[in-house]
Amino acid sequence: MGKQLLSVLAIGFAQGLFALDAADGSTEGPSVVVHLLVQALLQSPDYGKYSGSPPGLMLYYLWNTVTAIVLLNVLISLFSSAYSDVIEDAEAQYLAFFASKTVGMIRAPDTFVYPAPFNLIEIFLVAPFEFFPKFRLSMKTYAKLNRYVMVTIFLIPLSLIAFYEATFDRHRHTWMNNWLRGDDEGAADYPETRDPDVNGFESTGMKISRVPFEDLIKVFPNTQQSSEATIIKEIQDVKEQLARLLKKLDG
Repeated sequence: MGKQLLSVLAIGFAQGLFALDAADGSTEGPSVVVHLLVQALLQSPDYGKYSGSPPGLMLYYLWNTVTAIVLLNVLISLFSSAYSDVIEDAEAQYLAFFASKTVGMIRAPDTFVYPAPFNLIEIFLVAPFEFFPKFRLSMKTYAKLNRYVMVTIFLIPLSLIAFYEATFDRHRHTWMNNWLRGDDEGAADYPETRDPDVNGFESTGMKISRVPFEDLIKVFPNTQQSSEATIIKEIQDVKEQLARLLKKLDG
C-alpha cells in the first residue's frame, strides 16, 4: 500500500514541478525533475533549484514532508509485520531450536544400553560382533545376542532389588500399596469422614463445621451435569415455584 501511494504522489508532484518549470516559457528535460524528486527521496534535496520560485519551493518542501511521512509509515508497517511473523512462529522455532540442541548434545542413539559398570561387558563380549568385520553378525542375530546378554546380566540384580523392596523396605511404600489396593475406596461415604471431629486435647467434641454435610452439599454445583443442564433445571425450579405462587393467589 505504501509503495502504491508513493508512486501516485511521485507522479503528481512530478507533474506539478514540471508545470511550474514550464510556466516561465523555458522547460528543462523531465529527467531533471525526476532527479530532484529522487534526491529528495534519498534525503539529499536540492532546495537551490527552486529558490527563485516560491510556489515551486513550497511544492518541493511539501514533497519532502510527505515522502518522509510515507516512508516512516512503511517502516512501521514492516516492523509490525515482522514482529507478528516472529510471534506467530515463536513456538515452532523454539521447539526446533530445542530439538536441534538436544540432538546435538546426546550421543548416537543406542538401542541396547548397558549402564555402568555393565558397559565393560558390552565392550568385551558384544561390541566385537558389531565393529570387527570377521565377527560381525546380522542385525537380527546381533539384537538376539544383546537380549540374551542383557537378560543374563540384569536378571539377578533386578530380582534382588525387587525382593529387597518387597520384603525389607515395605514401610516406605505403604502409601503406594494402599493407593494401588484402594483401601480408602468409599471412605467419603463414612459418617466420620463427612462430619469429622477436631483432633486435639483442647478441642474435644468440637466440629470442623457446624453445618451438617448433607446441608453443605445442597448448595454445591452439580459437577455431573453440564452448565446448560444446570441452567435448565434452575429454570424449571423457578417455573414450579411460580406455578405454586399463582395457585396460592388464585385460591
